[in-house]
Amino acid sequence: MKRHPRVIAIAAFVSMLAACAAPQTKAPITGNTHAGATLKADVAQNISMQAQVQLNCQKVDAIQTEVVKVNPIGTGNSAASRQYGSVDERWIVQLCNQQIPFKVTLTPDGKGGTFFSTSRETY
Repeated sequence: MKRHPRVIAIAAFVSMLAACAAPQTKAPITGNTHAGATLKADVAQNISMQAQVQLNCQKVDAIQTEVVKVNPIGTGNSAASRQYGSVDERWIVQLCNQQIPFKVTLTPDGKGGTFFSTSRETY
């Protein structure tokens, strides 16, 4: 049976998309954070996917969180953080015997939600 390279490539692409769309983080999240359950899950999925791509490793073992700094109203880099304050946190993704730290900033949107931004930290 002859397989067409185009069909194989399309099947591989669809499989990759399905893997990206599925929730990737079933790992325990421990430590202190100002994030509620939904926001915690959103941030964890975001940084887990970044770490998985960076290390080419699919299994996240754990995520540790810590509050680094609470930024009061009137401070911060964005208009929302100056108006509502923000929180800087460190989230460390553990996978494939390595740890990847991320700076996570949580900023209220003033309407009951929260913006978050992530960036890779270097020690």
